[in-house]
Amino acid sequence: MSNPLRQPHRFAAILMLMLSVQVAIGQAEERSTTIHPEEQIHWALASFFGTGWYRVDDNRSTFILHLPVTHQIRTPDWLGLESHNVKMNLRLPVSLGFHQLDDIPDLLEFENYTSAAFVPGIEFEIPLTRQWTLKPLAQFGVGYEAQSDEMVMVWYGGIRSRFYLQQTETKSIALLGSIAFAGNNPEYEARSRYAALMGGVEGGHRLPQMGSMSKPFNLYWHATYTNLFDEIDFHISPNRFSSIDDQWEFGVGLGKAGKPTSWWMFTFDRLGLAYQRSTDGDFQAVKISVTSPFDL
Repeated sequence: MSNPLRQPHRFAAILMLMLSVQVAIGQAEERSTTIHPEEQIHWALASFFGTGWYRVDDNRSTFILHLPVTHQIRTPDWLGLESHNVKMNLRLPVSLGFHQLDDIPDLLEFENYTSAAFVPGIEFEIPLTRQWTLKPLAQFGVGYEAQSDEMVMVWYGGIRSRFYLQQTETKSIALLGSIAFAGNNPEYEARSRYAALMGGVEGGHRLPQMGSMSKPFNLYWHATYTNLFDEIDFHISPNRFSSIDDQWEFGVGLGKAGKPTSWWMFTFDRLGLAYQRSTDGDFQAVKISVTSPFDL
């Protein structure tokens, strides 16, 4: 068996995953029951959740439609990155949120409201080795909430990592990791900060070709754990909050083998579902998956 210390890139990727697990264990052991109203999450940050239906404590639900528009652009010569196979992508994501604060199904109730966000940005795909790719990104834009006629500036930044343990035409397994920060300005009662550390694994497997299909299909799957640096308090009622400090996610999807499908500025390689929940079960979500967590 090879010594991982002699393979620094693999060792670093494994270390990042172990760090995520270790932080999660420490947070679970030190979890506080104290409610911090100042840490309630602001609606503007919902633009980073991804398309899906989210529910907190059987009383607050949100449907987010997230359109992850990206477009590869030419890397400026003065950066000197083309010789290193670095890709530069323009991110133009648009998100619409339909928020429901009670169990009444009528979306026209006063307690229900809608929001929208446009948070453009830039990301770089940096291949450190054939197996390991880093993706730093930064976004800055605006969010609008219709009921209060409130507009805020929204920002998001972080770095993602993917390290392939195995990569062939018919099978792939990779370690995932990321650290992300987000917020908005002006701050809404300080409920405007979001920071998370994620670790996980994903894979893809070629399925046997059936009948006269022109291309075989791949089965994709992923499992991730996200630890929130600070508990996030969701406002359930005037006197009640639900605190969330982590998220588990498990997803599967199907996609045609070969290059990802592109339509206008949308690129996707699969169609699937992902289930997300917090350890205590107060936060749950069903998400639509069209790409790897690394490319969201």
